[in-house]
Order: sequence, then structure tokens, then C-alpha cells
Amino acid sequence: MGLRFVLLGLLSKEPNSGYGIARELRRSLSHVWEARLQQIYAELGRALEHGLVDVHSIDLPNRPAKKVYSLTPAGEELLDELLATREDTFAAKDDLIVKLYCMERMPRGTLLRQLSDRRERFSNEIEQLQPRLVQMPRTDPARLGELLTLEAALARAQAEVSWSERAIAIIRPEAGVAAGEDGEAPRRRERESESQAAGA
Repeated sequence: MGLRFVLLGLLSKEPNSGYGIARELRRSLSHVWEARLQQIYAELGRALEHGLVDVHSIDLPNRPAKKVYSLTPAGEELLDELLATREDTFAAKDDLIVKLYCMERMPRGTLLRQLSDRRERFSNEIEQLQPRLVQMPRTDPARLGELLTLEAALARAQAEVSWSERAIAIIRPEAGVAAGEDGEAPRRRERESESQAAGA
């Protein structure tokens, strides 16, 4: 649904500044959505133009005024519509999966390094998520949504680590046999052999 949906959802909790929204996004939803501060301010500007949010300034001593955004009735109505929308499809974009699909063209050593990087990235995510889940209250209805998003992110990260380890285990024995010590992609070696044979 896009960044607008995320921002409306965050503002439904409480009015906030652009910087405060970015901070809350990192705190509560960084495991499912990422956005730079410039993207957040740009989307807030568009939401303001469409009447989805209001903004008012708070004077601060010795500092520029703080702009605080809040949902308008139109913003609340759109958020409710988006929340009620059924997601019929899930568009996944994963560069590494496409690389695996074409793995006969890749040096196995390069592919194994990228799989190891993926495993490490999600292992680090698990280490960050587990303490947050331990500290999360289990009986507070106001925090139930946050609890479930953390559990979903943890399950995804654990599945990614498990899959990465399986892929590494399958590819690693092949790397020494099919690619040789130089890790050269088998398809490329075959093409060079064919070219040499043709020129002989």
C-alpha cells in the first residue's frame, strides 16, 4: 500500500513531527518497513496537499518551531479503507533468488559469500528482535499489534537463516567439483572450452 499507509498508521497512534515519525518507525516497524527522513517529509507534504493531515507549529525556545502532524477526518477515513482492503497478492522482490535461478552463470564462491551475508544479516536481526520480544508486555491490548509484528518478523528471520544454511549446504559441495579452485562459473568455462575447440 506504500509509505502513505504506514505514515497514516503511525499518526493514528498520536500526532507527531516528521522526525518523531521517523524515530517511531525505526522503533516500532523497522523490521517490516524502511524509509528515509526525506521520504517521510515528502509524503507528509503530499498528504497535507490532499487534506489527509493537518499541521500546526509549536514554538520552542532558541530553536525553530516544531511542526506536528495529525490525521484529519479524511485521513482517518482513508486509513480505515486501507485497513479494510484485502491484499489479494504479495509482490516479493528478491535479487538473490533471481541470482540463484541463474546460478549456472555465477562463480560458486561469489554465490556462497552472498548467501553467507544473507544468513548473517538475518541472524543479526534475530539477535535484535529476541530481546525486544522478551521485554514486550503480553497482556496489554494496546501493544498486541506491536507484539504480533515482532513475532512475524522473528519467524521470517528464522526461516531466512534456515533456508540460507540449507542453500549453502547444497551449493558448497558442488563448488569444489563444478567450479574448481578458482570458483569460476561452470557455464562460462563451458563457453570458453567451446570457443577454444571451434578455433582449433
